[in-house]
Amino acid sequence: MAVVIPLLVRSIYDYSRIYAGYQKRNLLHSPDNGDLRILVCAHRQDDAWAAVKLLEASNPTKESPLVVCALNLVELVGRASPLLINHEFGQKMSATGSRSQNVIDIFKYYEKQNSGLVNVQALTAISMPKFMHHDICSLAFDRLASLIILPFHRKWNYQGKVILDSNIWRTINNDVLDMAPCSVGILLDRRKMQKSTVSLFSSANRVAIIFLGGDDDREALAYAKRMANSSEVQLTVVRVVALDDATEDNWETMLDAEILKEVRFQCSLKSNMVYIEKGVKDGPDTALLVRSMEDAFDLILVGRRHRVDSPLLSGLTEWTELPELGAIGDLLASTDDSEILKSEGCEVGC
Repeated sequence: MAVVIPLLVRSIYDYSRIYAGYQKRNLLHSPDNGDLRILVCAHRQDDAWAAVKLLEASNPTKESPLVVCALNLVELVGRASPLLINHEFGQKMSATGSRSQNVIDIFKYYEKQNSGLVNVQALTAISMPKFMHHDICSLAFDRLASLIILPFHRKWNYQGKVILDSNIWRTINNDVLDMAPCSVGILLDRRKMQKSTVSLFSSANRVAIIFLGGDDDREALAYAKRMANSSEVQLTVVRVVALDDATEDNWETMLDAEILKEVRFQCSLKSNMVYIEKGVKDGPDTALLVRSMEDAFDLILVGRRHRVDSPLLSGLTEWTELPELGAIGDLLASTDDSEILKSEGCEVGC
């Protein structure tokens, strides 16, 4: 009964009440000279490697260090009780085995390699899948995270073939998107798996953002701008515009124009930032543009939500298989050509 009661209470409690009236934290309004707090989730070692690659590109500095809460997610098996293990207190991984310990070790090694710039708190949550989004969101709330990074539910092998397609993890990601108290990024790792840990641990130097406009794209652009503060990152901002769009100016377009004006100014000062405008006729034209970029970058940032009536996505939205990624993210996830599965995409939504 000691196990059943907590689960019953947990199942009827409305966790969304916790965040009622709470202003969601995000990257766009995070201070430039303060720490950036990120909750990174992982189920497997390759999730941890991909996340570290993203964190390396996030440009931790002494003025703006990264405070990372690394959460190893483990599915509860049998009649065991849910656990939250804080590895900062020396708690061991006997409950979940060496595979989970390896996930923790990857994040702690990253912290060691970036001493003074990155602080990692490593935890393991052992829980039933239907409650994992509660664990993730409550931890993000408690840690004042501005961003949650989730691993994509689909995995590929070194030949580019799908080896895992988990509906359980997909549901968890969707539930987090619905409930999160901050921005959420789904990290889609399409690299062919390497055997060398050195290549896995290297950062993403060639970064692009595909900007169509809207809240999510501005949030993704804020993340990209932080990355470009490092001279080691080459950022390409691709502004996609409709050739025949007669949309009138509104608050959203004014906000887009303001942040893009700032980006163009920064591009005039920095040699590692490039701003490009691409005109397209419709959704299929946009798809061709996205396909042309897949092989050229280590990391591509895209927003999830866009105008429903946008001509940039006409003909694409109806065929979106994975709405949690948005139409552009879905394109990056669904390509069948294993030879171009080299880019890493991060979909960032609010």
